[in-house]
Amino acid sequence: MAITTKMEIKRLVILLISFLGFLTACQNKTVLQQTKDINQNVWHRDSIVSTQFKPADTVQPYNLFFLIRNDNRYPYANIFLIAKITNDREEIIDTLEYAMADEKGNWLGSGIWDLKESKLVYKKNFKFKDTLPVTISVSHAVRKPGQILGDEEVPGIKTVGIIIEKAQP
Repeated sequence: MAITTKMEIKRLVILLISFLGFLTACQNKTVLQQTKDINQNVWHRDSIVSTQFKPADTVQPYNLFFLIRNDNRYPYANIFLIAKITNDREEIIDTLEYAMADEKGNWLGSGIWDLKESKLVYKKNFKFKDTLPVTISVSHAVRKPGQILGDEEVPGIKTVGIIIEKAQP
């Protein structure tokens, strides 16, 4: 009976050490995550998703991401986004393109059935120039091939989000 108890204690200690190691390895670096559910799963080009953030200092680098959840109604293999970082002193504007499907038409990202979630890298190891509050915003700039004007509405976009994580200095 004592051997069984020692074996159980040994297993419990190993399990506890493994669990603590898992917790340490999975430290959450997320500083901010804000998502917006898109009304009727149709993203209008004037519907800007934004969040405000106040950097603690100018030393800490951050990784900035956009989160897009789409379903099978999304009609394109890629997505174009207009991203802005603004404060009282400056404005950074980027036009970005991300693949949403592979060459065979299979959705990229994670998820089940027809709902996919893509965490799209916006800026890696980005350092804010000062500690003024900033607004980070994103809107779509999707258009059909050969068209000059962008699509007014894009179906199949369920959620749009902005994620800020601490990067390693």
